[in-house]
Amino acid sequence: MKALFYTGGRVEWALALGSHPWCLLSLGGKPLIEYWLEWAVDLGISDVRVVLGDGAHEVEAFCGDGSRWGVRISYGFLKEGADPISFARRSPEQWEQGLLYIAGAVFPRRLLPRGEEDHPRQAPLLPEDGSACVLPSAGGMACFLSRSSETVRLFLEGTLPSRTADWTGVEVDPLMLDGIKSYYDLNMKLVRGDISRYVPPGFGGGDNAYIGSNVMVPPSVELRPPLIIGNDCRIHPMAVIGPDVVIGNGVIIDRQTPEVSGSVVMDDTYLGRNLEIKDRIVSGTRLVLPEDGAVVDIEDPWLLANLQVQTPLVDAVSVALGWGIALALICVQIVPFTILYLLLRMSGGGMFVLSQRRVAHDRSFRLPFWSSGDRCKALNRIFTGLSLDIFLLLGLVVAGKIRLCGHVPLHPDHDAAPLKRLRRYYPAAIHYESLRADPESTSFVTEANAFYYERYRGICED
Repeated sequence: MKALFYTGGRVEWALALGSHPWCLLSLGGKPLIEYWLEWAVDLGISDVRVVLGDGAHEVEAFCGDGSRWGVRISYGFLKEGADPISFARRSPEQWEQGLLYIAGAVFPRRLLPRGEEDHPRQAPLLPEDGSACVLPSAGGMACFLSRSSETVRLFLEGTLPSRTADWTGVEVDPLMLDGIKSYYDLNMKLVRGDISRYVPPGFGGGDNAYIGSNVMVPPSVELRPPLIIGNDCRIHPMAVIGPDVVIGNGVIIDRQTPEVSGSVVMDDTYLGRNLEIKDRIVSGTRLVLPEDGAVVDIEDPWLLANLQVQTPLVDAVSVALGWGIALALICVQIVPFTILYLLLRMSGGGMFVLSQRRVAHDRSFRLPFWSSGDRCKALNRIFTGLSLDIFLLLGLVVAGKIRLCGHVPLHPDHDAAPLKRLRRYYPAAIHYESLRADPESTSFVTEANAFYYERYRGICED
């Protein structure tokens, strides 16, 4: 028996909770996909196929080869909007021994605590031969489980099985997370005791308090279980944490925080001093109301902040080299730029036009782009051939606004789609478009180049 997990596609409600892939959203201190893998292990599955979409590198970095769970994970890709089942149809023979299929924000809710089943299991609990457990959704099948080769074959052909089994027979009742409220409610159920039905996160649990590794909690901090705290967290003195709180990884809670209760705090979030959080979801600079999904963005970094991941050494070296090269290019180009620019301006051959672009730290800035006129075409070719059209952008590299090499600077409105999908964005003076652009260039080419650089960026690529 094998498992097929589809992590692509869009889960609209999850967009309000940060930029991480929806399958990595924390539930009771663990990513959703980890519950899938644990379910696969319970079913005796050792071969798992993960179909990737947006945020592929994050999903692959978390799951690895599957050795942490004792399974073998391989990866595949599908175009956005493609039917997830089409991936399984490519080689239907590999699913003949049975299939666990998940395509959506499905939580495998266990009906009994671990180790408290009615009788010792001699074999994994599976539907009767010839039947299947199914969980339909508006967009298709969200979850499917069957050990029958014929039933699986019909499922791949788009036919619902004639016999369906109740999920209670396999002691799992899958829950479709369809909004912010269901996500919040599930977290509250987990922290209040349901987490005991799964492999618990972190350490402890005897008093319904689970705390991860490398967590600093001074003696003056008051912890009120039940609570779950992730890894690499810092809680400063005189803070009150709990009850009913789920805190992600890499969270910092400043001193004298009067209360954090009934809330979910997402990864890499900073909570400011004297800030009280009750019955909320907090993600970076964003407060989310669980009842209706309303979002409030807090622009004050002393209250809420998104803790940036430390720049890797390779990135730091790349930025330093880019800064030095940009400064050297300015010194070399300043004389020819001054002469040719004055000639072009006086003859009406072109000018710099300011255009709004997204730069670092999600801020917008007006960048100068060269716009050539109809006159002095020969002089224009010399000007652009010497790369003097990026001279002002080089100045912004030295000023730290953009990088020397990276992504084409994207417009905050016109390029909203790729900006939302990119996990790391490096606006730069020199990019693929500046080197390979052609009159046929389209938004699709720009987007493809952006994702290519995000995946293969490095000193050599720059």
